[in-house]
Amino acid sequence: MRSRFVLGSVAVAAAFAGLAGLGALGLADAPKPGPAKPKPVAKEPPAELPPAQRFERDVMIRLHMHDNFDLLRAIERLLIRGKLEEAARFATAIAEVPDSPAHGSYAAQAVLVRDRAAAVARATTVDQACQLEAKLAAACGGCHVETNVAPEFRAYPAAPPDVQTVEGRMARHRWAADRLWEGIVGGADEPWRAGLDVLAAAPFDWGDRSKARVSLSRDLQRLAATARKRKLADTLDTRATSYGEMLSTCAACHTLPPAVPAPSPKKP
Repeated sequence: MRSRFVLGSVAVAAAFAGLAGLGALGLADAPKPGPAKPKPVAKEPPAELPPAQRFERDVMIRLHMHDNFDLLRAIERLLIRGKLEEAARFATAIAEVPDSPAHGSYAAQAVLVRDRAAAVARATTVDQACQLEAKLAAACGGCHVETNVAPEFRAYPAAPPDVQTVEGRMARHRWAADRLWEGIVGGADEPWRAGLDVLAAAPFDWGDRSKARVSLSRDLQRLAATARKRKLADTLDTRATSYGEMLSTCAACHTLPPAVPAPSPKKP
């Protein structure tokens, strides 16, 4: 387009020169020069907000992030316990939050977060809600990565010791779930891999007390081990898929009837 414009300008200049020559011969009048065109004015970059307004905007963003973070963790914990209706109410709170001027450059990502929260609220089963909740977490993580405002989590503690009791194993699973969460919401690799390492370890030995839990424990180990092998092709979407499947497995185990207590050791 620019080359055609330049060539056209040359042709117009030549035509004016020709008309000027004809005017000298008395065959035509030379064209009178028109008014000078104003020079284009360079657009100035948008002015930065005053410090007080920037502070208020940043505070609103942080409050929004903390509110959503707390709601998301609450949804997850409710789903693991099979409380679908309560989780749906929390998801609705995220889906119906009004637009805020503080959203600014990440308004499109905020819409995606609300849409996925609405999908969680519409889920009809705990399994479906777990899958959708993980995608909601990935939408939050995607927004943080794309806008370069990933949350800074505190340095996480060492994993609890691997004590062969139900309580000890659950403490390790909670620790691993927190690391996986940070890996999705923060888009961080190290905590994600640390959580998978714990869940991919040998499952708890339920013995004959709960065949269903034996099967679910093996499923959880398999899912974590599979996710560990996906290092090169690891994305927030693949993490969400893996995390949703693991959440669903945890929920299936936690909503089972209580296991038969382990027999007490015989006294000599």
